[in-house]
Amino acid sequence: MVTTFDFDSTLTRVRLDDDYGLRYMGPNKPVIEKLKQHARNGDVVYIVTSRSEHLEDNLPELDEYGRIIVHAVEDFIDEHGLRSYIEGVHFTNGKLKASTLNHFGSTLHYDDDTEEIAALHPDTGSVHINPETGNMQHA
Repeated sequence: MVTTFDFDSTLTRVRLDDDYGLRYMGPNKPVIEKLKQHARNGDVVYIVTSRSEHLEDNLPELDEYGRIIVHAVEDFIDEHGLRSYIEGVHFTNGKLKASTLNHFGSTLHYDDDTEEIAALHPDTGSVHINPETGNMQHA
């Protein structure tokens, strides 16, 4: 089985910030544990993000106090020991993820974006991550 995970507001927690827009608040530990569980169960796991890959070179973005505002995907993976659990990372560069997920043969996708979930192929199951709480809910 192939299982895919969104990055922002799914594997990470973010909140609105008056000065910076969205601010990185840390890992979403229950979802990270789910990713690891899928991998341990023999699933092939990918992180699929709508971020633009070319912008990753400028990350992490820090505030004036040296705190992370926007985390780099690869740095986050290394920081949280996820490298051995994932097959790879794919950037859709602003496009909906559905065709990429179909390409990988994803049978289950975790995402906070209801538009992304609504666009999924009917054979792809989904788990909605509440962007406010970080909680998981099967869609």
